Amino acid sequence: MKEKEVNLTASQKISSKLNDFIGRHAKLLVAIAALVIVLIIVLAVALTVMQSASEKKFNSLLDLEAQYSSLSLMSADDEAYQSTADEFIKSADALIASSSLDEYPGAKAELLLADLAFSQENYQEAADHYRAVADAQSGSYLAEVAIMNEAACYDNLGDQAKALELYNYVFDTFGTDSAYAPKALFNAGRLYEAMGETELAKASFEQLTGLYLMTENGTVSEYARLAQSHLISMN
Repeated sequence: MKEKEVNLTASQKISSKLNDFIGRHAKLLVAIAALVIVLIIVLAVALTVMQSASEKKFNSLLDLEAQYSSLSLMSADDEAYQSTADEFIKSADALIASSSLDEYPGAKAELLLADLAFSQENYQEAADHYRAVADAQSGSYLAEVAIMNEAACYDNLGDQAKALELYNYVFDTFGTDSAYAPKALFNAGRLYEAMGETELAKASFEQLTGLYLMTENGTVSEYARLAQSHLISMN
């Protein structure tokens, strides 16, 4: 009985102190509660705005991709080609301005600009666009795409040394598991061969066939088959 009375007394003391604290700091507690509510509202609004902005960028990218698809079906001789291309470039520039190249929509818009320049055989302009994406998206899948296409630009420009450097970079940086590794190795071997570096060409083709002529999942790379054909013709 006494123990219950002691416990009850202790509880009463705690309750009394809590009520006394609340009574003396009521205004402060109300202010803190109001501030928390305001912060929650601000955070919710900020998240909603960010989500809306992100959705807007991706919707703009979908529209841009549709524009590019329509443009790619047109001939450069079509009367409406130039005006359509100009409108596409304007839309792409607007998306890039609203979404940096660090973000997917902006980087993809830059890639589409590069693809357009490449299709128009403006290879240096295309290479510059691809380089911008590669720098901004370092280590990502988009960087692999950009660097491979940049290498193709320099290949078309006749700068074999630069193209070779980029193909080797793809293989050395992104590794054997990269989807572009077989193509990069084959193109490196092809360029070595064209430059008269026969032994280096053979080494690239042999490495390619060794890695990809028969993979663990049973698939065979078309580039490994091409490399095998080159090795036969070189011997």
